[in-house]
Amino acid sequence: MRLPTLVLATVCLGLAACASATTPTPSPPPSATPSSTPADAAIELRPAPANIGCDAVPAPYQQVTFRIEAAASVQVTAVADTGAVLRTFWSVGFRGGRAADPVIRDPAGQVVVANGDVLVIPERDWPRLQGYFVCPSNDELYVLLSDPE
Repeated sequence: MRLPTLVLATVCLGLAACASATTPTPSPPPSATPSSTPADAAIELRPAPANIGCDAVPAPYQQVTFRIEAAASVQVTAVADTGAVLRTFWSVGFRGGRAADPVIRDPAGQVVVANGDVLVIPERDWPRLQGYFVCPSNDELYVLLSDPE
């Protein structure tokens, strides 16, 4: 009696092992994976601190070009004429457009900046972006709804 039980147990274990084996599913080649961002994906903005003060030291550049790229890991940057890539920060109320519409809007829905727009940094004054206060620094650019106190 012992032999049939041992054979039956061995057969059951063998069937269980075969039943649980899976065939690996081939992954698509890297070129077949989608790399584009959906057209309705929102552009994300970094929030500016609530009580920011601007440094009186002039920025080491004379103009910046805004880059708004939904597929980038950092979606909104400003590239200085020196080649420096600046992180941008925005007051609460500004909002990014969509991947298909790479713009930043103010609280009223008006476009403040679009991809590729240039902001000139004046020599002896604070820059303004569509009337909004801009605080430039060496590696960051803050766009504020109101002038800092």
